[in-house]
Parts: sequence; structure tokens; C-alpha cells
Amino acid sequence: MAKGDNKKAQPPGIRPSEERRRTYAPQSIASTLGRMLKRAPAARSAKGLAALKRDWTDIAGPDFADIAWPDRFDPARNGRPGVLAVKAAAGAALVLQHDGPRLIERVNGYLGAGAVGRIRIAPGVPPRRQARQMPPKPIPENHPKAEALAVKASGVESDRLAAALTRLGRSVAAKN
Repeated sequence: MAKGDNKKAQPPGIRPSEERRRTYAPQSIASTLGRMLKRAPAARSAKGLAALKRDWTDIAGPDFADIAWPDRFDPARNGRPGVLAVKAAAGAALVLQHDGPRLIERVNGYLGAGAVGRIRIAPGVPPRRQARQMPPKPIPENHPKAEALAVKASGVESDRLAAALTRLGRSVAAKN
């Protein structure tokens, strides 16, 4: 060390940013796990992939959600862009290659700027999306069940509450 250097010599392999004061006070599990998972790229990628799978239809839109499904996510690190691997239906690779920048833009809008830099396409079949079922139409007012519901609801003092209960009863009766 130079004569004017007042810094302590660091053991090899320890950088000043990694040096921590040891504390023996109780710590919450959340803070401990947070510190551990902050440095784990696999945890970040698993969290990102789970979020992508959960909201994929909203993120990608119906045009991409029908032909592709997120399979793997490698987050950006060390100056390399993040990679999103998607399983695509047969013949969809060409569409994904052509519209890849648009899909990357949508995913980055969800995960944060620069999260995904490129898309890797793997052959596979995306899971079927469940079509939203429309609720059945309530039974008509002249139906015998609806008339019985109206008679029961007439005992309620509030007219608005009676009307709401009648509508609810007609909707439930339509399901049965």
C-alpha cells in the first residue's frame, strides 16, 4: 500500500460493496429472502415467467395468444438482452418472426423497458384458451318461477331491494 492510503487491505474475493456488518438482531424472513432473491437470476426469471403466463392473453393480445405461449424467460444481465422463448403452433413461426418486434414491445410494456430483447421460437402447441361463457339470460318475467320470486320479494320493505332480489332470483333460476 502507498504511504498515504488509509484504506484497509481487503481479503481476496471480497469487494467493498459486498462487505456487510454482521447483525445479531432478529430479522424478518421477507427481508432476508428479498436480499437472497435479488441476486438470483433464476428467481427473477421464474417470477417474470409466472407473471407472463398468468396474463399472457392480455399482454400479447388475442392474435399472438392463439398461436404462441411463453415457455422460458431468461432476463437481461451483463449487458445481454433478455430472451423470451415461446412455443408456437405449426406455421406460426413466420408470423412471430415478422411481428416479433411488436410482441417484444408488448412484453416490455408489461415487464419493464429492456426486459426482453429477442424472442426464441420453439415448436410446440400452445394451450387452448377457454372461451368466455356468457351467463344465461334470466328467465322471463311471466315465467311461473319469476312470479313466485316476485311474490316472495314483495314482503321486503325497500322497493329497490325487492327488485334486485327478483333479478337475482331470475338469474339463478336460469342456471338451474
